[in-house]
Amino acid sequence: MSKKQDLALGFGGPTLLMSDGDAANNIKGYAIQAIEDCVFSQLDLDMQTNLSLERKLVIQSVNNADNSFTLLPLDWNSLEEGDKIYYNHGGVDIPQGTIQDSEGRATELKDQSIYFVQAKGSSNKITIEEQVGAGGITISDDGTLYGNNTYFAKLSDQNFSYGTFTRNASANDRTHEIAGSTDGRIFKTYDDSGLQVNMFDTTGGANVGDVQLLKGMTVYLPITDITLTTGACIVYTK
Repeated sequence: MSKKQDLALGFGGPTLLMSDGDAANNIKGYAIQAIEDCVFSQLDLDMQTNLSLERKLVIQSVNNADNSFTLLPLDWNSLEEGDKIYYNHGGVDIPQGTIQDSEGRATELKDQSIYFVQAKGSSNKITIEEQVGAGGITISDDGTLYGNNTYFAKLSDQNFSYGTFTRNASANDRTHEIAGSTDGRIFKTYDDSGLQVNMFDTTGGANVGDVQLLKGMTVYLPITDITLTTGACIVYTK
């Protein structure tokens, strides 16, 4: 079924017609169609991965001295070198890499990303790498752990391919991101010099504009909570 057909049918879920001041919470939206110019003071997105994951392997500690992550013995035993794993830090203070972007975040270690088990060490430790054979990721500090939300998870389908990506070396290392911070989830973009330019703040925080969609625009986003300040739109759910 095409996206156009999905929109026409509402993808099997309720279709919400919203106008000035309307709000919807705890929904499973996947698209917004602006009937008029729209301004949203809130637009929260579902940040959970759609990958099929096995049980969480909770990270017990991080040690930048040997670039290792310590797991429980049973979790450590469930992994093999070369396994494809998903990393979820569960917080904003992620362990820092030796190479950092313009805001001090590691460019080698990214939250909610796929890595490989590079090596299994003693005392239930593992090191990770971006690609098999690329070499272990070096970290320069331990970050801060967040309990059960700080974990690795082995992918259920080890043959799953997430493609390859080659970055333009002349451009800034990170050009777009959706980031959690004290003022909400922000969709950010950067110019080639590394200067941050916020496209919108999904909670309408200070120093950035609310989310704005022009009449006739349709955007596909995993929406959970939405507040429309002015305008009219259709929210498609599933």
